[in-house]
Amino acid sequence: MRYSHAVGRLTAAGILTGGLLAPGLAAAAPALAAAPHGSEGSAYGLTVAGPVAVPPVPAVSSTTGKVSKSLLRENHTKLVQASALDVSASAARARSTVARVAVPAAKLMASAVSAKCDGGRGSAHLARAVIAGKRLDASPPPNTTVPVDIEGLGRASLILNKQERMADGRLAVTAMEIQVPLPGKPATVRIASATCGKTVSEAPAPTPVEHDLPVTG
Repeated sequence: MRYSHAVGRLTAAGILTGGLLAPGLAAAAPALAAAPHGSEGSAYGLTVAGPVAVPPVPAVSSTTGKVSKSLLRENHTKLVQASALDVSASAARARSTVARVAVPAAKLMASAVSAKCDGGRGSAHLARAVIAGKRLDASPPPNTTVPVDIEGLGRASLILNKQERMADGRLAVTAMEIQVPLPGKPATVRIASATCGKTVSEAPAPTPVEHDLPVTG
């Protein structure tokens, strides 16, 4: 009997304490989740600029709640092919993931490539990424440059985890950006890009920091 009375008192105390704390926690939750006023997130899977252009696909942007889009396959040009392109964005964050991507002319391929921007901070991740037979770092530092010679075309410029400050003050993160020296005019391929942050009327010019990428055979 004493045991049941003790359990009853503890249970009642737990309910009472929970009742006192729950409103405070509930009130705090929206404040923690809310994005700064004027924030906007956006993302796209890939885009190509050059002789054969491909607009950003799929693409999303949001100043409020989460929005997302998916694309099963992108093969409008032989310059780049990709499958399973998934992007999402909300006011405070954005993410882009592209699977089974390849730029045949540069002998560049990866099982998956992703970029993330969260609260004004960015990162990129590469899964089983290889260029010209050399394996690329899975988590490259911001603005890592990798020069590579393409037979019959010349030298291509590959930037991994490209991070730059946009004119509106937001941070843009692109997992891969490669410039392919096609005859006549180079083509620029951007794969997995996410942008987030608070927009401002004027922002300072970006100051990228370049890193050499260690590669392994």
